Amino acid sequence: MDKIVMGKALGAWGVRCEKIRDDLLPAGSPERCMGRSVVEGVDGALFLLERIDEATASRKREMARLMKALSEGGLPVAAPLESKAGETLVSEGECLWQLTPFVQGVPLERPLYTKQPWRGEALAHFLLGMRRLSGSFDSSLLGEPFDLPAYIDTLTRTLEKHEPKAAEALAEATAYLKLRLYPYWKSLPVALAHGDVHGINILWEEKGIASVIDWEFFGRKPLLYDVANMVGCCGIETPDALLKGLAPTLIRFLKQSDFADDTSWNLLPEIVIALRYAWLSEWLRKDDAEMINLELSYIYLLIDNREKLVKSWGL
Repeated sequence: MDKIVMGKALGAWGVRCEKIRDDLLPAGSPERCMGRSVVEGVDGALFLLERIDEATASRKREMARLMKALSEGGLPVAAPLESKAGETLVSEGECLWQLTPFVQGVPLERPLYTKQPWRGEALAHFLLGMRRLSGSFDSSLLGEPFDLPAYIDTLTRTLEKHEPKAAEALAEATAYLKLRLYPYWKSLPVALAHGDVHGINILWEEKGIASVIDWEFFGRKPLLYDVANMVGCCGIETPDALLKGLAPTLIRFLKQSDFADDTSWNLLPEIVIALRYAWLSEWLRKDDAEMINLELSYIYLLIDNREKLVKSWGL
């Protein structure tokens, strides 16, 4: 990125760049902006400066509003900073810019992190805090509840046209979900969800959470949406993580805290399975044959071991 333009953009926040910290790698997906750099101010403070696609500006402003409220509510969320003019997006050099405090978590050892129960308890506290604040957001910000069955149907129709082998491999799993999840989806209670909770979207401290990042998919979703995504991501790292460590600790802690209703808990295995379709779509987009095959096998492992999982999770 152009250093002169970056310097002018930083001036909108009253920040003077001492140096660009190329030695620091920002966490999260680089695909969610057009470019990013860690910059150090003259006082030693670190910031993440991102160049934002105009097409995503509206969503980025919504995210900033949400993240600010969550941060002010006491949750570990590094919200985008407001400029001296009170804006979270600044135009400079025919680009839009966003500035966020830079948070660096401790390195995440994979798959070891999935075996550590304290992480499940830390995430449970975060999700409980988010639930506490959920009712303070109006529906215009959170949007319509996400229709995962409709997403799966659209994906499978696309696969039938362009990836018939994958569609055929998924047929039994899709039939299972149509029977076991589809009839109940729209009646499940919903609340604010992050929408993409997994180990890498959490910046960890030694025994806690420093910040939760990448909020692009936030919105109203079933109560256990974030739980199911995290559990599924632990299991894809190593299947025995479904039975011990972070995932079962997260489930048991939230179950004891009355986080969700009985119907939602009863459908947790099916929600985990359904969310793997979104991950499968990502591997297909990247043409990652190894992950596609792994994901297909994983979906059926989850189905075949449903009752074992339910027993282990205390459901």
